[in-house]
Amino acid sequence: MKQLQVHTRNQSYPVLVGADLSNHLNRLLKIHVSTGRLFVFIDANVFALHGKRFAASIKVLPKRRLEFVVPSGETAKSESVLCGLYDFLLDHGVNRDDFILACGGGVTSDLVGYAAASILRGVHWGVVPTSLLSMADAAIGGKTGINHARGKNMIGAFWQPSFVCGDVTFLSTLPKRQMVAGLAEILKAAGLSGKDAVKSLGQYLDNDELYDLPTLVNLIHAAATYKAAIVSRDERDIGARRALNFGHTFSHGIERALGYGRLLHGEAVIVGIDAALALGEKLGYRSAGLLNYRSLVATLMCRLPRRRINTQEVIEAMQCDKKRSLSSLRFVLLERVGRPVIRERVDRALIRASLEDAIEHYQSVGGGNV
Repeated sequence: MKQLQVHTRNQSYPVLVGADLSNHLNRLLKIHVSTGRLFVFIDANVFALHGKRFAASIKVLPKRRLEFVVPSGETAKSESVLCGLYDFLLDHGVNRDDFILACGGGVTSDLVGYAAASILRGVHWGVVPTSLLSMADAAIGGKTGINHARGKNMIGAFWQPSFVCGDVTFLSTLPKRQMVAGLAEILKAAGLSGKDAVKSLGQYLDNDELYDLPTLVNLIHAAATYKAAIVSRDERDIGARRALNFGHTFSHGIERALGYGRLLHGEAVIVGIDAALALGEKLGYRSAGLLNYRSLVATLMCRLPRRRINTQEVIEAMQCDKKRSLSSLRFVLLERVGRPVIRERVDRALIRASLEDAIEHYQSVGGGNV
């Protein structure tokens, strides 16, 4: 088991990564569920596969534990599902002595975290991430929220969890497609952090064994350590944390243009990173390390399902609404591996050309068996 700490202005909390962490989870719950009750919100797919085992592993007395099954998929990050969570909590008289536990992927932690942030103006919560994407990225840092018709994660709050307990044994039943999507955030962190992380990810991909759990513990820990350091410096996303949006300016537009769920978030991030690298190349960032890094992007892109992506629709989605111009967008690029730079006021023709390059690349190699 590996552990790291996230330090913010008002609190510090542990992030654990390893296998068979039920004892560690119960130790954490014993600390945080002392006088109140435990509200467990568990993703529907996780409940079907692991619900009984997970419930049996929690030592909080059943009479002090309440359970709610959360719908799976990106569409669950909606106002209607959020209101269902509120109804459940209020029907059972939730109070600030209670504790909320989110068990699931990034959708679950975003949704449940926002419910915890907003109910009674804030109830303490913890996360048991069950997807690779959530272990490496989404569960860490306190960004919570839901989607809106005008864009992804447009409504939310910063509400840090009391702990994150990432048990990689959940990954053994995760579909290959979800594993590849989760690798997107490890790919992102590797590009941002430096050559050693890129080398480790390359070795893992060369072995072509997605479910190599010991190696995944190391990759997740490295990505989580990078993110924890960034969050500790910039909790509110006003400075250094903006680097974590590498590839996401493009990917959010892709997701919205296709319709949420047509490509998983991580799948869209892989295409978005490719577009960001193409844009960086057009702006003069052409180091040998970036060429090697882009080969890893191509390796993952080969595993993506093929979807028809329309460049103009993505451009429009990236602008969100008519009040936002393409040239006003902020792009995180790599000057070299381990050296992110933020560029604004980028020529719109370069943005379009980079997006077209990435879409063409994706549609020429995508469609592998996932």
